[in-house]
Amino acid sequence: MFSQQQLNEAFDKARQYVLSGHLPCAVVAVADRQGILGQVAYDKEGQEAPELFEGVYALASISKAITGIGAAVLYDEGKLRYDVPICHYLPEFGVDDARRSMTLAHVFTHSTGLPSRFAAEFADMEDPAAHLFQLLREDPLQFPPGTKMCYSTYTYQLVNAVVERITGVKFSKFLQDRVFGPCGMTDTGFWPDPVRAMPVVDHPIPAGPAMKTFCDLEISGGGMWSTAADLIALGQAWLTPGKLVSEATFKVVTAPQPGLPMLGNETTLSCRTLGFVQERQGMFPRQPAAGFYHGGATGTLWWLDPERGLIYVFLTTRWGSGNELAFDVLNSLY
Repeated sequence: MFSQQQLNEAFDKARQYVLSGHLPCAVVAVADRQGILGQVAYDKEGQEAPELFEGVYALASISKAITGIGAAVLYDEGKLRYDVPICHYLPEFGVDDARRSMTLAHVFTHSTGLPSRFAAEFADMEDPAAHLFQLLREDPLQFPPGTKMCYSTYTYQLVNAVVERITGVKFSKFLQDRVFGPCGMTDTGFWPDPVRAMPVVDHPIPAGPAMKTFCDLEISGGGMWSTAADLIALGQAWLTPGKLVSEATFKVVTAPQPGLPMLGNETTLSCRTLGFVQERQGMFPRQPAAGFYHGGATGTLWWLDPERGLIYVFLTTRWGSGNELAFDVLNSLY
Protein backbone atom coordinates (compact mmCIF):
# COMPACT_ATOMS: atom_id res chain seq x y z
CA MET A 1 0.00 0.00 0.00
CA PHE A 2 2.87 2.33 0.87
CA SER A 3 6.50 1.95 1.87
CA GLN A 4 8.00 2.07 5.34
CA GLN A 5 9.80 5.20 4.20
CA GLN A 6 6.48 6.91 3.49
CA LEU A 7 5.21 5.90 6.90
CA ASN A 8 8.36 7.23 8.57
CA GLU A 9 8.11 10.50 6.64
CA ALA A 10 4.50 10.94 7.75
CA PHE A 11 5.35 10.27 11.38
CA ASP A 12 8.32 12.61 11.30
CA LYS A 13 6.18 15.36 9.80
CA ALA A 14 3.73 15.02 12.70
CA ARG A 15 6.65 15.22 15.13
CA GLN A 16 7.94 18.40 13.51
CA TYR A 17 4.55 20.06 13.90
CA VAL A 18 4.67 19.28 17.62
CA LEU A 19 8.26 20.48 17.97
CA SER A 20 7.40 23.74 16.19
CA GLY A 21 4.62 24.44 18.68
CA HIS A 22 1.85 24.17 16.09
CA LEU A 23 0.38 21.21 17.99
CA PRO A 24 0.46 20.35 21.70
CA CYS A 25 0.77 16.62 20.90
CA ALA A 26 0.01 14.22 18.08
CA VAL A 27 -1.32 10.68 17.82
CA VAL A 28 -1.18 9.14 14.35
CA ALA A 29 -2.52 5.67 13.50
CA VAL A 30 -2.73 3.97 10.11
CA ALA A 31 -4.53 0.70 9.44
CA ASP A 32 -6.15 -1.45 6.80
CA ARG A 33 -9.15 -3.74 7.17
CA GLN A 34 -7.04 -6.40 8.90
CA GLY A 35 -5.01 -4.43 11.43
CA ILE A 36 -2.67 -1.60 12.40
CA LEU A 37 0.02 -0.79 9.84
CA GLY A 38 1.78 1.77 12.00
CA GLN A 39 1.14 4.21 14.80
CA VAL A 40 3.02 6.75 16.87
CA ALA A 41 2.31 9.28 19.61
CA TYR A 42 4.37 12.38 20.41
CA ASP A 43 4.20 14.46 23.58
CA LYS A 44 4.69 18.22 23.74
CA GLU A 45 8.47 17.74 23.62
CA GLY A 46 8.26 15.72 20.41
CA GLN A 47 9.22 12.54 22.25
CA GLU A 48 7.48 9.26 21.60
CA ALA A 49 4.88 8.78 24.31
CA PRO A 50 2.95 5.48 23.96
CA GLU A 51 0.83 6.40 26.99
CA LEU A 52 -0.95 8.96 24.80
CA PHE A 53 -2.68 6.07 23.02
CA GLU A 54 -4.63 5.56 26.25
CA GLY A 55 -5.88 9.15 26.18
CA VAL A 56 -9.49 9.87 25.23
CA TYR A 57 -9.64 12.80 22.79
CA ALA A 58 -12.32 15.37 21.98
CA LEU A 59 -13.28 14.54 18.40
CA ALA A 60 -15.25 17.72 17.74
CA SER A 61 -16.87 17.39 14.30
CA ILE A 62 -15.63 13.87 13.60
CA SER A 63 -18.75 13.21 15.69
CA LYS A 64 -20.79 14.11 12.61
CA ALA A 65 -19.41 11.16 10.66
CA ILE A 66 -20.09 8.77 13.55
CA THR A 67 -23.64 10.12 13.78
CA GLY A 68 -23.96 9.52 10.04
CA ILE A 69 -22.96 5.88 10.53
CA GLY A 70 -25.54 5.52 13.27
CA ALA A 71 -28.26 6.86 10.98
CA ALA A 72 -27.07 4.51 8.23
CA VAL A 73 -27.73 1.51 10.48
CA LEU A 74 -31.40 2.48 10.70
CA TYR A 75 -31.56 3.28 6.99
CA ASP A 76 -30.17 -0.20 6.30
CA GLU A 77 -33.06 -1.66 8.29
CA GLY A 78 -35.66 0.41 6.45
CA LYS A 79 -36.55 2.37 9.60
CA LEU A 80 -35.19 5.74 8.46
CA ARG A 81 -35.11 7.57 5.15
CA TYR A 82 -32.95 10.49 4.16
CA ASP A 83 -35.47 12.00 1.76
CA VAL A 84 -38.52 11.96 4.06
CA PRO A 85 -39.36 15.25 5.81
CA ILE A 86 -38.11 15.35 9.38
CA CYS A 87 -41.61 16.25 10.54
CA HIS A 88 -42.69 12.75 9.44
CA TYR A 89 -40.76 11.53 12.49
CA LEU A 90 -41.09 14.72 14.57
CA PRO A 91 -44.47 16.37 13.83
CA GLU A 92 -43.71 19.13 16.36
CA PHE A 93 -40.83 20.30 14.15
CA GLY A 94 -43.06 21.17 11.19
CA VAL A 95 -43.95 24.71 12.25
CA ASP A 96 -43.70 26.27 8.77
CA ASP A 97 -43.51 25.28 5.12
CA ALA A 98 -39.71 25.38 5.01
CA ARG A 99 -39.29 23.11 8.01
CA ARG A 100 -41.97 20.78 6.69
CA SER A 101 -39.69 20.29 3.67
CA MET A 102 -36.45 19.69 5.62
CA THR A 103 -35.00 16.19 5.49
CA LEU A 104 -32.13 14.38 7.17
CA ALA A 105 -30.27 14.64 3.87
CA HIS A 106 -30.38 18.42 4.34
CA VAL A 107 -28.89 18.02 7.83
CA PHE A 108 -26.03 15.81 6.62
CA THR A 109 -25.25 18.13 3.70
CA HIS A 110 -25.60 21.29 5.84
CA SER A 111 -28.31 22.62 3.58
CA THR A 112 -31.21 23.06 5.99
CA GLY A 113 -30.95 26.85 5.79
CA LEU A 114 -30.56 27.02 9.58
CA PRO A 115 -27.64 29.10 10.86
CA SER A 116 -24.36 27.91 12.30
CA ARG A 117 -24.48 27.51 16.07
CA PHE A 118 -22.27 25.77 18.63
CA ALA A 119 -23.31 24.35 21.99
CA ALA A 120 -21.31 26.94 23.93
CA GLU A 121 -24.38 29.13 23.38
CA PHE A 122 -26.53 26.71 25.39
CA ALA A 123 -24.18 25.26 28.02
CA ASP A 124 -25.00 27.77 30.77
CA MET A 125 -28.77 27.87 30.32
CA GLU A 126 -31.30 26.43 32.77
CA ASP A 127 -32.84 24.02 30.26
CA PRO A 128 -30.39 23.96 27.34
CA ALA A 129 -31.94 20.97 25.54
CA ALA A 130 -35.34 22.66 25.36
CA HIS A 131 -33.79 25.95 24.28
CA LEU A 132 -31.80 24.21 21.57
CA PHE A 133 -34.86 22.52 20.10
CA GLN A 134 -36.76 25.80 20.31
CA LEU A 135 -34.05 27.44 18.21
CA LEU A 136 -34.25 24.64 15.67
CA ARG A 137 -37.97 25.36 15.33
CA GLU A 138 -37.74 29.16 15.40
CA ASP A 139 -34.38 30.30 14.01
CA PRO A 140 -34.87 32.37 10.83
CA LEU A 141 -33.64 30.48 7.77
CA GLN A 142 -30.82 31.96 5.71
CA PHE A 143 -31.99 30.29 2.49
CA PRO A 144 -34.59 27.74 1.35
CA PRO A 145 -33.65 24.16 2.33
CA GLY A 146 -31.54 22.37 -0.25
CA THR A 147 -30.39 25.46 -2.15
CA LYS A 148 -27.10 26.36 -0.44
CA MET A 149 -24.70 25.07 2.20
CA CYS A 150 -24.03 26.61 5.62
CA TYR A 151 -21.97 24.45 7.98
CA SER A 152 -23.92 23.90 11.19
CA THR A 153 -23.43 21.71 14.24
CA TYR A 154 -26.60 22.15 16.25
CA THR A 155 -28.80 20.91 13.39
CA TYR A 156 -27.46 17.41 14.09
CA GLN A 157 -29.62 17.37 17.22
CA LEU A 158 -32.45 16.68 14.80
CA VAL A 159 -30.76 13.35 14.03
CA ASN A 160 -30.70 12.57 17.77
CA ALA A 161 -34.39 13.35 18.04
CA VAL A 162 -35.35 11.28 15.00
CA VAL A 163 -33.31 8.27 16.14
CA GLU A 164 -34.78 8.50 19.64
CA ARG A 165 -38.32 8.72 18.25
CA ILE A 166 -37.75 5.68 16.02
CA THR A 167 -35.97 3.49 18.57
CA GLY A 168 -37.41 4.67 21.88
CA VAL A 169 -33.95 4.98 23.47
CA LYS A 170 -31.47 7.83 23.99
CA PHE A 171 -29.15 8.48 21.08
CA SER A 172 -26.11 7.55 23.19
CA LYS A 173 -27.61 4.16 24.08
CA PHE A 174 -28.51 3.51 20.45
CA LEU A 175 -24.93 4.20 19.39
CA GLN A 176 -23.57 1.99 22.16
CA ASP A 177 -25.88 -0.91 21.33
CA ARG A 178 -25.80 -0.74 17.54
CA VAL A 179 -22.42 0.78 16.62
CA PHE A 180 -19.85 0.96 19.41
CA GLY A 181 -20.61 -2.41 21.00
CA PRO A 182 -20.60 -4.45 17.76
CA CYS A 183 -17.30 -2.81 16.76
CA GLY A 184 -15.63 -3.53 20.10
CA MET A 185 -15.27 0.18 20.86
CA THR A 186 -14.82 0.73 24.59
CA ASP A 187 -13.90 4.41 24.90
CA THR A 188 -16.22 6.35 22.56
CA GLY A 189 -19.14 8.44 23.70
CA PHE A 190 -20.26 11.78 25.08
CA TRP A 191 -18.88 11.34 28.62
CA PRO A 192 -15.15 10.62 28.66
CA ASP A 193 -13.38 8.91 31.54
CA PRO A 194 -12.23 12.00 33.51
CA VAL A 195 -8.92 10.32 34.33
CA ARG A 196 -8.10 9.64 30.68
CA ALA A 197 -9.75 12.65 29.01
CA MET A 198 -7.11 14.76 27.27
CA PRO A 199 -7.39 18.46 28.20
CA VAL A 200 -8.29 20.61 25.19
CA VAL A 201 -6.27 23.80 24.85
CA ASP A 202 -8.57 26.82 24.36
CA HIS A 203 -11.80 24.82 24.47
CA PRO A 204 -14.70 27.33 24.37
CA ILE A 205 -16.54 25.51 27.14
CA PRO A 206 -14.79 25.61 30.54
CA ALA A 207 -14.33 22.53 32.69
CA GLY A 208 -16.87 22.06 35.45
CA PRO A 209 -20.67 22.48 35.34
CA ALA A 210 -20.71 23.96 31.82
CA MET A 211 -18.74 21.01 30.43
CA LYS A 212 -21.04 18.56 32.22
CA THR A 213 -24.04 20.27 30.65
CA PHE A 214 -22.33 20.08 27.25
CA CYS A 215 -21.71 16.35 27.66
CA ASP A 216 -25.26 15.73 28.88
CA LEU A 217 -26.68 17.40 25.77
CA GLU A 218 -25.19 14.61 23.62
CA ILE A 219 -24.11 17.00 20.90
CA SER A 220 -23.99 14.52 18.02
CA GLY A 221 -22.44 17.07 15.68
CA GLY A 222 -19.44 17.83 17.87
CA GLY A 223 -19.49 16.33 21.36
CA MET A 224 -18.01 12.84 21.14
CA TRP A 225 -14.73 11.62 22.63
CA SER A 226 -12.70 8.63 21.48
CA THR A 227 -9.33 6.95 21.07
CA ALA A 228 -7.26 6.08 18.03
CA ALA A 229 -7.96 2.38 18.63
CA ASP A 230 -11.73 2.90 18.63
CA LEU A 231 -11.67 4.99 15.45
CA ILE A 232 -9.57 2.35 13.72
CA ALA A 233 -12.05 -0.33 14.81
CA LEU A 234 -14.99 1.73 13.54
CA GLY A 235 -13.22 2.43 10.26
CA GLN A 236 -12.51 -1.27 9.73
CA ALA A 237 -16.15 -2.15 10.40
CA TRP A 238 -17.46 0.62 8.15
CA LEU A 239 -15.23 -0.51 5.27
CA THR A 240 -16.30 -4.16 5.66
CA PRO A 241 -19.62 -4.87 3.88
CA GLY A 242 -22.11 -6.54 6.17
CA LYS A 243 -20.38 -5.63 9.42
CA LEU A 244 -22.52 -2.56 10.18
CA VAL A 245 -24.53 -2.04 6.99
CA SER A 246 -24.98 -3.68 3.62
CA GLU A 247 -22.81 -2.75 0.67
CA ALA A 248 -25.84 -1.09 -0.94
CA THR A 249 -26.34 1.18 2.07
CA PHE A 250 -22.62 1.93 2.24
CA LYS A 251 -22.76 3.15 -1.37
CA VAL A 252 -25.80 5.34 -0.66
CA VAL A 253 -24.21 6.97 2.38
CA THR A 254 -20.79 7.57 0.81
CA ALA A 255 -21.98 8.71 -2.62
CA PRO A 256 -21.32 12.41 -3.36
CA GLN A 257 -24.44 14.53 -3.05
CA PRO A 258 -25.14 17.33 -5.55
CA GLY A 259 -22.77 20.24 -5.01
CA LEU A 260 -24.28 23.37 -3.49
CA PRO A 261 -22.96 26.94 -3.40
CA MET A 262 -21.49 27.75 0.00
CA LEU A 263 -23.08 30.66 1.82
CA GLY A 264 -20.66 33.58 1.67
CA ASN A 265 -18.50 31.93 -1.01
CA GLU A 266 -20.98 30.98 -3.65
CA THR A 267 -18.47 30.33 -6.42
CA THR A 268 -17.33 27.26 -4.44
CA LEU A 269 -19.51 24.14 -4.45
CA SER A 270 -19.76 21.74 -1.57
CA CYS A 271 -18.84 18.07 -1.93
CA ARG A 272 -20.53 16.10 0.83
CA THR A 273 -21.96 12.65 1.35
CA LEU A 274 -24.67 11.68 3.84
CA GLY A 275 -22.29 12.00 6.77
CA PHE A 276 -18.81 12.48 5.30
CA VAL A 277 -16.80 15.11 3.43
CA GLN A 278 -15.10 14.82 0.03
CA GLU A 279 -14.10 18.42 -0.55
CA ARG A 280 -10.59 18.90 -1.92
CA GLN A 281 -7.88 19.94 0.52
CA GLY A 282 -4.95 22.15 -0.47
CA MET A 283 -2.57 20.36 1.91
CA PHE A 284 -3.53 17.00 0.37
CA PRO A 285 -2.67 17.34 -3.33
CA ARG A 286 -2.55 13.53 -3.72
CA GLN A 287 -6.13 13.22 -2.40
CA PRO A 288 -7.90 10.33 -4.19
CA ALA A 289 -11.47 10.86 -5.34
CA ALA A 290 -12.69 7.68 -3.67
CA GLY A 291 -11.73 8.69 -0.14
CA PHE A 292 -13.89 10.51 2.39
CA TYR A 293 -13.27 12.03 5.79
CA HIS A 294 -14.29 14.28 8.60
CA GLY A 295 -12.16 16.63 10.64
CA GLY A 296 -12.71 18.36 13.94
CA ALA A 297 -12.01 21.77 15.45
CA THR A 298 -9.53 20.18 17.85
CA GLY A 299 -7.21 19.43 14.91
CA THR A 300 -8.47 15.87 14.58
CA LEU A 301 -8.97 13.97 11.32
CA TRP A 302 -10.50 10.61 10.38
CA TRP A 303 -9.84 9.55 6.77
CA LEU A 304 -11.13 6.41 5.02
CA ASP A 305 -10.17 5.16 1.57
CA PRO A 306 -12.37 2.21 0.50
CA GLU A 307 -10.31 1.47 -2.62
CA ARG A 308 -7.12 0.95 -0.62
CA GLY A 309 -8.89 -0.19 2.52
CA LEU A 310 -6.99 2.54 4.38
CA ILE A 311 -7.98 4.10 7.71
CA TYR A 312 -6.04 7.10 9.03
CA VAL A 313 -6.53 8.72 12.42
CA PHE A 314 -4.92 11.95 13.59
CA LEU A 315 -5.63 13.18 17.10
CA THR A 316 -4.44 16.27 18.93
CA THR A 317 -5.77 18.68 21.54
CA ARG A 318 -5.91 22.34 20.52
CA TRP A 319 -9.24 23.96 19.70
CA GLY A 320 -9.18 25.89 16.44
CA SER A 321 -5.94 24.41 15.14
CA GLY A 322 -7.59 23.31 11.88
CA ASN A 323 -7.03 20.11 9.94
CA GLU A 324 -4.40 21.30 7.46
CA LEU A 325 -1.53 19.74 9.39
CA ALA A 326 -3.28 16.39 9.63
CA PHE A 327 -3.86 16.46 5.87
CA ASP A 328 -0.22 17.31 5.24
CA VAL A 329 0.84 14.28 7.27
CA LEU A 330 -1.68 12.11 5.39
CA ASN A 331 -0.37 13.36 2.06
CA SER A 332 2.98 11.73 2.85
CA LEU A 333 1.29 8.32 2.76
CA TYR A 334 0.12 8.82 -0.81
